[in-house]
Amino acid sequence: MSKTKIVIYGAGGYGGVGLVENLLQHPHVEITALVSREGAGEAYTKLYPHLKGRIDLVVEHAETFDPKGKGEFVFFSTPDGIGQSLASTYLNLGYKIIDFSGDFRFNSPSLFKAYSSWQQGEIDHLSPDLLPEAVYGSPEWNREALSQARIVGNPGCMAISCLLALYPAIKADAVELNQIVLDVKTGISGAGKKPNANFHFPAADGNAFAYKVGQHQHLYEIEKHIELWSDTKVAVNFTPHVIPLTRGILSTCTLKLKAGIDSNAIIKSYHQKYDSEPFVDIESQGAKIDLSQVKGTNQCRLGIYYVERTHSLVVVSIIDNLQKGQSGNAVQVMNTMLGFPETTGLETTPRYP
Repeated sequence: MSKTKIVIYGAGGYGGVGLVENLLQHPHVEITALVSREGAGEAYTKLYPHLKGRIDLVVEHAETFDPKGKGEFVFFSTPDGIGQSLASTYLNLGYKIIDFSGDFRFNSPSLFKAYSSWQQGEIDHLSPDLLPEAVYGSPEWNREALSQARIVGNPGCMAISCLLALYPAIKADAVELNQIVLDVKTGISGAGKKPNANFHFPAADGNAFAYKVGQHQHLYEIEKHIELWSDTKVAVNFTPHVIPLTRGILSTCTLKLKAGIDSNAIIKSYHQKYDSEPFVDIESQGAKIDLSQVKGTNQCRLGIYYVERTHSLVVVSIIDNLQKGQSGNAVQVMNTMLGFPETTGLETTPRYP
């Protein structure tokens, strides 16, 4: 069987190198082009020496790269605005697309425009005709649609951590929707590779802080999915924090249950949904879960706790933000789109300590 040829656009960042690391383990694909402004014209291993001996490609410049004949599948590991400006060109050449930004997480121009106001200010989408066919990249609830998709929006890292924790309870109509509280702690790599004073080692080491309280763009993504699943307008309390570790997201999701809801039945619904999923694990109530259990893997691990005195379900979700929150999930989605087993290239064991 011939290998699927892969282009990684934005290969210089953490998302790009995460894709390279995962795809080098994949038996059915071949990376044929690495595209980036950073390191253009130089060996990729000059940017990432740990890959020496594993890949020998030279980085091609984003401004001059011609995708014709170079591949069949492209990952845009790029900020908002890049994928939507290039998608039509790649689709017309027969590529399938996974975009890492918010460009294709919403399938209508109005939803994208509203999302953009949480980012850089309200803007119109550059390829609005493509939005109706865009699929949100979560195999856990979009598997069938992804298997037919040409273009996919990879979820935001904090969004997917929370949404996996919320889905069964929301679908069961068990939750007081306007009493949802999401407390999210993320590692420094979530801010990306570009230097930032807040994430400089002396500023971040031994420190922690909340940011974009009630205003983070992933909150819009979360609320839109809750509204889709419940057919109800919602306002969610969402507070992200930066903590002093490189990679990982720990989301504590507090869900006030409706009166009369049986907590055991809801916990059972989580098992019914996820026990057959290759990348979601559920721990028994009271079991310890911590970020070391998922580091370097595409796993999401859920700890589910019923608090009787408040009739609440507390779901703790842990992921590696650079894997299930980014490149690992993207490879899982690619596998779904191309008909490969979802775990291909992602059979990674966590490293401890």
